[in-house]
Amino acid sequence: MKRQIIALACVLLPCFTAFAGQGYFEARSDSMGGAAVAGSNKEGAAFVNPALLAVNAHKNNDVVLLLPALGVDMADSDDMIDKFDSLSYAYDGLVNAIDVGDPIAIDAFRDDLVNDLDSLKGNSAYASAGLGFSVAIPYQSMPMAIFYKSYLDAVGIADIAQSDIDTLNTLDPNNPPEVTDLNSEGKVVAGAVSDFGVALSFPLSIVNMPIAVGISPKLQRIDTYNYTANANNFDASDFDDAKYRNDETQFNLDIGVAMQPTEGLTLGLSARNLISHSVDTVEIDGRKFTYRVEPLVTAGAAYDWNRLSLTTDIDLIENNKFEQLDGTQYWRVGGEVKAFDWMSLRLGYRHDMKDSTANIYSLGSGFAFGESFFLDFTGMFGDDNAIGGVLQTSYRF
Repeated sequence: MKRQIIALACVLLPCFTAFAGQGYFEARSDSMGGAAVAGSNKEGAAFVNPALLAVNAHKNNDVVLLLPALGVDMADSDDMIDKFDSLSYAYDGLVNAIDVGDPIAIDAFRDDLVNDLDSLKGNSAYASAGLGFSVAIPYQSMPMAIFYKSYLDAVGIADIAQSDIDTLNTLDPNNPPEVTDLNSEGKVVAGAVSDFGVALSFPLSIVNMPIAVGISPKLQRIDTYNYTANANNFDASDFDDAKYRNDETQFNLDIGVAMQPTEGLTLGLSARNLISHSVDTVEIDGRKFTYRVEPLVTAGAAYDWNRLSLTTDIDLIENNKFEQLDGTQYWRVGGEVKAFDWMSLRLGYRHDMKDSTANIYSLGSGFAFGESFFLDFTGMFGDDNAIGGVLQTSYRF
């Protein structure tokens, strides 16, 4: 499972100023800006608010299998990955030109390499990827779900040494020195959290008002990555090598509450990862980072008019995953229109109130093929060339 997550993110990896997202992907909620604490369906309830399993239990008695949910989002406003590819090509060209003693080619590749180094100064990018599955079982007295989700955040930076540029600018094409690795580096810092647990939901009633509480005990694996390579050898896909990785397995707990004060209106509150954990990365070049899994408390509201649903969430506390990087705190809003019995259309918006990450707009759709098979997908875009998508299939029995 971990290798599948890493493969999704390897299309882009290196640095942004902070981590993003809500720690999981689920196509319907991501289409609606990630708002799900009060509005999630059975498929995603175990990921965000286990109490919703009981709130949704009366709608049907189907067993629901979500398998899989696959998602990725990224921001590379500086085109850093393409620039590293260009730098590697220019460096290899310079080495070959020196080996064969071609001063014209040496001069050309030297200039290209200097331009690539200059263009990479201060560059950054961001990527996240995830997968998940769940099985929701509609026991009337205690609806439950078995779930797995894994979510990877990766940030990095192009750390350009001025000494490389100065050395190249003074290089004599007719009498070049032996080429060594550049002092400039590409760096990746990443963290991944994988949860495997059981969500239990307990339906109650207070003065005839439906209310439910939920709890999700889970095993939690935390992986951290700290990868550094000379710019001419930088390859984002190498970041998960064992020598750059550290991991721990812990126990954690989610809880949630949901109530319906009037017909169609649902209010929700969830607290995920109630037990704080922190895992240091391995130390590279005398530096290491600390990845933290801390409680995330989110409140939400949703209203369902049969064919139209609106929902919104707000994080009540800041979510700071790496001590050394900025945290995030999101407000999410979205809606769904059931255009036909077999198709739904969705729109959403996610705003980071800490202004650490890009604002994200999302849209998506869901299709029903008969009464058993469902296909959902989401597209996301935003500032800093942010782009992403989620694809999932689910089944009802």
